[in-house]
Amino acid sequence: MQHVQTRSTTSALVLTAVLIALATLFTMYTKIPVPGIRGYFNVGDVVIMTSALLLGRKYGAYIGAIGPALADLFLGYAVFVPITFVVKGIEGYLVGTVYNNKTTTSALAATIVGGIIIVVGYFIAEYFVFDPGVAIAGVLTNTIQAVMSVIISMILYAILRKRLG
Repeated sequence: MQHVQTRSTTSALVLTAVLIALATLFTMYTKIPVPGIRGYFNVGDVVIMTSALLLGRKYGAYIGAIGPALADLFLGYAVFVPITFVVKGIEGYLVGTVYNNKTTTSALAATIVGGIIIVVGYFIAEYFVFDPGVAIAGVLTNTIQAVMSVIISMILYAILRKRLG
């Protein structure tokens, strides 16, 4: 079960929209502001990683790019909207790409790659948008977010994989 089969284009669109909404809500309502930068910690990556594992790279990219970017926009973090769109879109795409079989090892490797994208992507963006000090300060928070997202995604994926067949 590498990818959940959808019955039609309409059902795929609806499922993607629901998961984008979930990614937006999880990003917005699990928000913990990070002092020193205009950013925040959240668990929206759990939705991105789990969706990419279940639905593949295309849907992982859509859900990753759009959901959290909307959250940044709605929360007033406009400077992060394009950064989040790119970083989280790449995260979803790569998690779905790296997960290439039904094994737990493959899923773990894929989510770890996604976590690395979070840390490296935001470091590069914050380095150029703000300054090196801000980028360095964000590494710890982004690493914690990435590790927690990998752990929670793996648990959620294991549960959903059993239920979805």
